[in-house]
Amino acid sequence: MATLPNNGPYHSELNDVKATKELCGCGVYPLRTKFKGPAEQSDEGPLNGKDLLDEVLYFFKANMFFQQYTVRGAADRTLLYLTLYVHELLRICQGKAIDEAKRSLLEHKQRSFQHPGDKGFPLTGFLHKPKDSEEADEWKAYMKQCRDELQSRVLDLIYQHPTPEKHPDKYWSMFCKRKFLGKQL
Repeated sequence: MATLPNNGPYHSELNDVKATKELCGCGVYPLRTKFKGPAEQSDEGPLNGKDLLDEVLYFFKANMFFQQYTVRGAADRTLLYLTLYVHELLRICQGKAIDEAKRSLLEHKQRSFQHPGDKGFPLTGFLHKPKDSEEADEWKAYMKQCRDELQSRVLDLIYQHPTPEKHPDKYWSMFCKRKFLGKQL
């Protein structure tokens, strides 16, 4: 996957790959997903069968320990936003049995979410404001596609070895107490 330069956070290898499109500074890359959206659906991701969402989950635990992040490209901006989203999913699932977590996540999925340029958006310094409402809508559609797929993958990941009470894996749950870059969605 990516390298760890100068003991800093992990960066996406997709920074070296041309994005299909850029929305608010975030790169749009093919995804291994069953959800429809602006990203091309692919059985294999652009990184030897892996996609950006695999990178988000792979680097999540390591990147959570950093308070600063130097963006190297459009893929890093997408990685930042999605890392915050995984943190939010873990907070929602904390201490809940799998069925209760699924219900909570379904409710959460139906809520609208902020986009760059909105007041209170946590990553204003990293992502650009949309040029127009069309770009804002497309960014939201892309992130909705990513968020839906990530939600599915995170549930499978944190409940793959549930406790007898069917609670999430403690080695993932412990990250709900930390804030990534001192921010949360």
